[in-house]
Amino acid sequence: MIKIILGSFVLATSIFAVDLQTNGVEVKFKNSKDEQKTVVIKREKKEECKDVGFDPKVVYGGVHQAAENVKADCKRAFVTYMGKISPIKYSDKVETFGEVEVLDFIEKSKTDKNLMLVDSRTENWFFHETIPTAVNIPYIYTKKSQYPDEFEEYMEILGVTKVDGKYDFTNAKTVLMFCNGAWCGQSPESMKELIAIGYPEEKLKWYRGGMQSWLSLGLTTVKP
Repeated sequence: MIKIILGSFVLATSIFAVDLQTNGVEVKFKNSKDEQKTVVIKREKKEECKDVGFDPKVVYGGVHQAAENVKADCKRAFVTYMGKISPIKYSDKVETFGEVEVLDFIEKSKTDKNLMLVDSRTENWFFHETIPTAVNIPYIYTKKSQYPDEFEEYMEILGVTKVDGKYDFTNAKTVLMFCNGAWCGQSPESMKELIAIGYPEEKLKWYRGGMQSWLSLGLTTVKP
């Protein structure tokens, strides 16, 4: 078995990693009405879509003129956004995650409350659709100089305390941040602001692909 060491996480070409994709990760979350829900995070594909041929004209066919015979429920359109493309690594200390690592992180966070999945997008994006178990900490509220009250509130959520007027990161959570995609600057902006006040970089993880990659792979989302 070949193992890839990712900081405190061990990701392997193992049965465990495969099972997370095959069987999914069952999690609980509360929606905006404070109702507790249970959902299984997995790749979802409707039965009527399983016989769609894997063909370049179908998959990359622009506005899908070449996929006229593919049922509407088997297609999903994305707007091409011209934001600045982020490099694959934010820094040497911040690990970049892919979808399998995200699933592994979510599975571990069920028993390790020091792990937190954070949606860095503004509230309108978050409430439209997000990854199950994600906590919304909008990037704008990590700007201490502009939103001091909200900043302190979210620092408390992240496990950061103040001692003699200085931030104490002893119990700061290990945070996996994401936003809309490789072109989205919201999670990188959050990380920049947190690092500026001393948040340990080794406690920051980054899902660079974000919502666009998550949705393109047919993985489960929820509306909070």
